[in-house]
Amino acid sequence: PTVLRDSTAADGTRKWLLDVGNGNAVECVFIPEENRGTLCISTQAGCALECAFCSTGRQGFSRNLTTGEIIGQLWWAKKALGDFRDAGSRETGRRIAEADFSPDRIISNVVLMGMGEPLVNFESVVAALHLMLDDNAYGLSRRRVTVSTSGILPAMDRLRDECPVALAVSLHAPNDALRDRLVPINRKYPLAELMATCRHYLDKAPRDFITFEYVMLDGVNDSEE
Repeated sequence: PTVLRDSTAADGTRKWLLDVGNGNAVECVFIPEENRGTLCISTQAGCALECAFCSTGRQGFSRNLTTGEIIGQLWWAKKALGDFRDAGSRETGRRIAEADFSPDRIISNVVLMGMGEPLVNFESVVAALHLMLDDNAYGLSRRRVTVSTSGILPAMDRLRDECPVALAVSLHAPNDALRDRLVPINRKYPLAELMATCRHYLDKAPRDFITFEYVMLDGVNDSEE
């Protein structure tokens, strides 16, 4: 990828703006913490879901990223951060991948939470996930790779069967009436069906929980009711 901008915040968070052609650019962000280093990557140029609070949705949808463009964000970040190291052997790489945290990795976690809805770009995303998990490629643990979705239920079922990794769901509302406004895909896949699909996903999930994401919007979804 071609880097259009490389910036580092005071807390060490590093953001790259990557050119993916035809006037499109996507963001990739590395977030360092005491016991982990998380890379947030994008899966689409733009997004078609039009969530009310999301700036990416207001940009409109251009196209899905290819598998190479998705995995290329991980490759670029590892290169920029000096995280390509000789694990010594496949067995050593496997043990690093299975560890809760290893000082041998700068990037210990990957989250598909950047621009786009990952499960709309299912084929390219799953192919990239397989490379992330492969001991002969990036050797990440399933528990440390997370796909975030607004709730594309058929694709959640496919992910469960084909490549179960950790899952995060963009919830943002406690009921259908409000979620229909904030996350329009809820009109097609309402909360009751979403929760049932989440419970089903846990049957094969690498963790025994699903993360629910909730952006607090003043006076919109922050009441006690």
